[in-house]
Amino acid sequence: MQKRIFGLAGFAIAVLLVSSFFVIALETDNGIEETKRNDYNARLGHINCRVDLTNGQIDLLSDVDPNLTMYKEKLDADYAKLKELADAMNHKEFSTYITTTFKENLKNSVMAVNKAKVDFRKSNLTSDEKKTVRDGNKKVIAEYADCINKADKDLSEKRTGHLTAWINKWNNVISKMKEKGHNTTEMELVVMDAQSKLMPILDTIKNASSKEARKTAMENARNLHLHLWARFEIARIESYLMSIEEEAVAKGFQTEVDAINARLDEAGKLAISGKRYKDGEFDTVWSAIKESAKMLKDLNKKLRV
Repeated sequence: MQKRIFGLAGFAIAVLLVSSFFVIALETDNGIEETKRNDYNARLGHINCRVDLTNGQIDLLSDVDPNLTMYKEKLDADYAKLKELADAMNHKEFSTYITTTFKENLKNSVMAVNKAKVDFRKSNLTSDEKKTVRDGNKKVIAEYADCINKADKDLSEKRTGHLTAWINKWNNVISKMKEKGHNTTEMELVVMDAQSKLMPILDTIKNASSKEARKTAMENARNLHLHLWARFEIARIESYLMSIEEEAVAKGFQTEVDAINARLDEAGKLAISGKRYKDGEFDTVWSAIKESAKMLKDLNKKLRV
């Protein structure tokens, strides 16, 4: 990364740096809270479809295997836990719970249901009783198909709204930073990329003609959004650093400036549009950005002493 030496912005900017950096983050985060909650609820709706299907099949087959009810209890408990995490907007635990506990319980439930279906065919139930179960199974499967179709569309719409809110957030940050005299050129380029690249993907999500096309578009939108978010945050920290770098170097804090730039470089090498994040890469980017922000805050404190 090129060494960035701008004209001395003055001690006043250094004094405002910490407060402005974190106040902006807090103010603009409030603007996307509602769309974030909608996004969680849409994901819950999708999960609810799968739980209702499995529980419906368990109810139909419980006469064949009364032990099936224990799987229903686990799935109901899982859904309650996920709703609790969604209400708290705890993204990390929500996602982790889905991919671990819920996934395992759902897999075991489906295996138990499939075994019960085999036992059902061998059971001594009357023809009428078996017909009732088969008709009931067709009904819950049809209800699931309708539920998942609506949930997919709802999730795509809510995800679109959430990503659009992020663009609005970035524009708000840029406006506030411009008012304080910061250089926002790189951040504006990120917003331009969001408008030219992300928005068309969001339109694809809305107008997708199939579940597969919608899923692919949503995955592309998520990956691009993560890259844009990282680029924006890197540019934002760089802009703040520009405003105090000359003073910091003059006061003997070249090492601190270099350390911040090194962490930003590390994040920037992975935050490349079009590149899909591999396992753990986004965590690396997030950690580097978070650490560089803290280092910048600490540097500013030293300048105020």
